[in-house]
Amino acid sequence: MEATDLSEVLAIERNAQPSPWGRVSFEESLVREHVCRVAVLQDDFNKQTILAYHVVCVIADELHILNLVVASAYQGQGIAHFLMQDIVEEAQSADAVRHIILEVRASNKIAQRLYQQWQFEQISLRKNYYRTQTSQREDALILARKS
Repeated sequence: MEATDLSEVLAIERNAQPSPWGRVSFEESLVREHVCRVAVLQDDFNKQTILAYHVVCVIADELHILNLVVASAYQGQGIAHFLMQDIVEEAQSADAVRHIILEVRASNKIAQRLYQQWQFEQISLRKNYYRTQTSQREDALILARKS
């Protein structure tokens, strides 16, 4: 992911998330040198379309998945698994990383199934962690797996 990708990434983010990241969050991730990657589709005219992205960072011996989104038009095609493989390989390439950690909305059953397929297990719960569109709060499940 590069700064020039942010308009397209933000459009995907706004469409996918009940409380989306803003431009500043993505810019800070790029500046802090978090691992920010996009999955793209390139057509016959070399035009690239961003299909999905992830943002991860290493903290001590943990790789944290901060954001992972597949554009709604491309969901269900295995792209999230492609991103997860990239994340696991990133964790395995970092010698100190022992675990991969993430938070997921309690209501996001599709993402939970993805993470279960990748051997993530719930290790904790954060009450009222996420904002919702109705100004309510939603719990976050904290999931982890060995790298």
